[in-house]
Parts: sequence; structure tokens; C-alpha cells
Amino acid sequence: MRNIFLALAGIVILFTACQKENKGNRKNAVAKVGDKYLYREDLASALPNDINSTDSTRLATDYIQRWIHQELILQKAEENLTPEQKNVEHELQEYRASLLIHKYQEEWVRQRLDTVVTEKDIRDFYDHNPEKFNLNQDLIQGIYMEVPKEVDHSREIKKWMLSNKSEDISALEVFSFQYATKYDNFSDKWMEFSRIESRLPMEIINTDRFLRRNNFIETTDSVSAYYVAIKDFRVKGEKAPFNFVKDRIENLILNSRKMELIKELEKKIYEKGEEDNLFTIMK
Repeated sequence: MRNIFLALAGIVILFTACQKENKGNRKNAVAKVGDKYLYREDLASALPNDINSTDSTRLATDYIQRWIHQELILQKAEENLTPEQKNVEHELQEYRASLLIHKYQEEWVRQRLDTVVTEKDIRDFYDHNPEKFNLNQDLIQGIYMEVPKEVDHSREIKKWMLSNKSEDISALEVFSFQYATKYDNFSDKWMEFSRIESRLPMEIINTDRFLRRNNFIETTDSVSAYYVAIKDFRVKGEKAPFNFVKDRIENLILNSRKMELIKELEKKIYEKGEEDNLFTIMK
């Protein structure tokens, strides 16, 4: 909805300049299409004030080109559409009504929305709406490392990557700093397995079965050796881990509160209109 309103606003800005044909001094015009003029003051009002001369020139040029393209298309539309097709009064009224209602709803929500979402709010939503969080992709937690093929420390690398001991993780960090071309420790966060798989020079046919049977991947190509330690996993169809959907749940809660406020607004206005006899339903 918001994108539609922004697009309409842009069209209005462009056409405003087109309709100002009766200005006395056409010496101030910066472009002309047919009998329509774009004036310097229209251009100036469309550009930001706090920009340097280089950006100002570029933006002005872009604006003029957009205006010319718009006017040329408009002229073709005027020439080729029937009078009935060119009568857009009803659509304009609907756009205006939608825009005003949207702005009023936004202001109503802005003044009343509780934007504080607690950890308990998120956890309760997660627990009470399990059907909303079924995974459509496989996830893993783990460690990924890529090293030049000639670096032959596969035994130590596997030991360090599968270990949970702090000294082994430290040794792995030191090794990765010295030799790894790519290193990513995501043991404490969830990542789509497809992102890791896409880095590997191998094809995994059945990821569900593969993840259930393997906790370590070691493979090579002509240049590099690739290592993946799989610390934990969730497969497609299972409930998503809480931390993976936490931010999404916060947005869902806020959107739900917004919708409730809008419903409350509509209900109040309707009831007030009914009480004051502001409408009649004809029989």
C-alpha cells in the first residue's frame, strides 16, 4: 500500500509541473514537450536543499528526463485513448480516499501503538502459534572453513572443529587466522544449510538424510579443501528454532497490534456515526 502511495505522489509531482502552462515568463522554462513547459521553480522545488552542486546537477537532469518521458507517454495516451478511457475521475477519487484513510490510520496508530515487545511476548507468541513457524528449509549451527589444498592439517582441523573445548576452539581460531581463506563460526546462531552447501564442490541429494547421518563434511576441489562441522540442525518441516524467528515474531506482534488499533478505530467511527444518525441504509 505504501509503495502505491509513493508512486502516486511521484506522478502528482511530475504532472503538477505540466499543468502550469499559464505562467507569464516562459524564459524560466527548462524543458518543453509540445505545449507543456517545465519551469525552473518547479524543478527547484522538487530537489533537496542540502546537496552539493554535482548532485544537484545530476538530480536535476534525471528529473527533467523523467518529466520528458512522462509527457511524451501522456501525449500518446491522450491521442490514442477514447474519451471513456481517459475519464479517470472515479479512479482518482478512489486513490484520494484511500490515501486520506491511510494517512489517518497511520497517525492514529502512531499515537497509540505500544512498541515495547518483551521477551515473554515473543516467547508466548512462539509457543501458542507453532503452525506459523514450520521450516521451509534446512538449518544448521556449526563452523565452516576453507583452506588452500596444500595446507594438510585435516586431522587437527576435524578434531578442533568438532570439539567444544575452549582450547581447541582457540587453536582453530589461530589456525584459521594463519591459513584459512574463509572461516565462519556460527555455532551460536542458525544458518540456512543451502548457504553452506552452495560453497561446497559437491552435491547433496537428500539433505534431510545427510544431516541426520553426518556431523562433519570434508571435501576438496583443485584449489581448496572445505570443512564443515555440524553442531546442530533442523530439517524442513520441523518447527523453527526460537532464535531464528525471534525478530520475525516481534514484527508480527507489532503488525498485529497495528491491525487491532485500526479495527478499533473503524469500530468507533462506525458506532459514532450510527449514534449520530450520520448514515442511512435504504431498503
